[in-house]
Amino acid sequence: MPRIRLIRRDKKVIELDATSYSLNVNRSVPVIPIPIVAERLAIDINAVQVDFNIDVILRDDDCAATSFQQDAAFCAIDFGLGADTTDGSNPLYMGGAMTPALLHDKTFELATGFTNKSRVRAPITVKFNNSSTSHTYATGSPVVTVGIQNATTGALIASRMVAAFGASNSFNVQLTELGSTSDTLGSAFAIVAGVGSLTSTGNSKVTITAVEKGPDGNNETPNFWSDSGDLDKPLFQSFQGGTLHNCKSAGDKLQDLIGAVGNANLTGLSGGIIDIGLDDGRGGGLDTDFSMSNRSGDYIIGIQIPYNSLVQKRNATTSSDGYVTRNLLVMTGANSIHNQSSEGNDNPFGTDFEVSDKFTGIRGTVVGMNMGYDAGNNIYEGSITFQPVDLIVGV
Repeated sequence: MPRIRLIRRDKKVIELDATSYSLNVNRSVPVIPIPIVAERLAIDINAVQVDFNIDVILRDDDCAATSFQQDAAFCAIDFGLGADTTDGSNPLYMGGAMTPALLHDKTFELATGFTNKSRVRAPITVKFNNSSTSHTYATGSPVVTVGIQNATTGALIASRMVAAFGASNSFNVQLTELGSTSDTLGSAFAIVAGVGSLTSTGNSKVTITAVEKGPDGNNETPNFWSDSGDLDKPLFQSFQGGTLHNCKSAGDKLQDLIGAVGNANLTGLSGGIIDIGLDDGRGGGLDTDFSMSNRSGDYIIGIQIPYNSLVQKRNATTSSDGYVTRNLLVMTGANSIHNQSSEGNDNPFGTDFEVSDKFTGIRGTVVGMNMGYDAGNNIYEGSITFQPVDLIVGV
């Protein structure tokens, strides 16, 4: 059986060695006794409280069997929301007050692990051009000009960014540690567009991941704006997440949990409510995931708990024990009987968790943790309480 997975807001996963867990479901059904006839009247308004109590063991990884895999640093830019929170919330960016004309000739910088280690190596400069839809690449300096003409939405800006970074043009400048002057943007970064912090803005967020893994990729870019003048910035997260290897001790794991549970800061919204069934349960009526803080990546926003299923086994599936593995789901809102039954749970365990899709895991956060140390065995034993929540508001 795979291990239980806590999902952080930055998409990183905390795997738990669970020895057991309990599920508590409390349904509030007030009962009113009727005098004389001794009958009872109940009022059921579908008010439910749920929590999982998970017994866990934290132990050293077997580093001899671990590949010591490095993790790559990544950053994110959401052109659907602005970074300014002067009015108490993040405003719309493209589609709001921002236009391609205002972005014309504006530049921002992205540093690779190689360029970040020396001040004499120029970072990559991204320049917006509202006069064209094509992209150009300077020779002798790492400057890419992204054509954003008629790109009036965050999703269109993100799409132009992806196209510009996907070209095979070289700047005649070395961008990576093991590269050469033939390096392209693809040699340094992998870029994808995905759903923005507000699902209504579409694929307005670009995630840029360093090709060369390790902590050297962690830096304070993107740097908005690197040209002169002032302009509202899109919502962004600087490069983080690059690590030397992924082999951890029991104490390392405890420290990670203490940080994620004891001092995590969402300062935003995560989840969705008012699901009236229009999207077949795959998202709520008000779905969102954004934070006003660049330090919210370690906030736990979900959990994936595996179970063995027979009803989901297909003829094409082969399994030594006859099962297939699925995520436990806690369905809420207006959903069909099929959707919230085992027959409708067709996503395999390990599917990427999406806070807007109830079929990928359980939305919520950790609300309690108790740990004890066994010095003789060098392990930590205790319990973690996870509470399913559809929409979390962090302040």
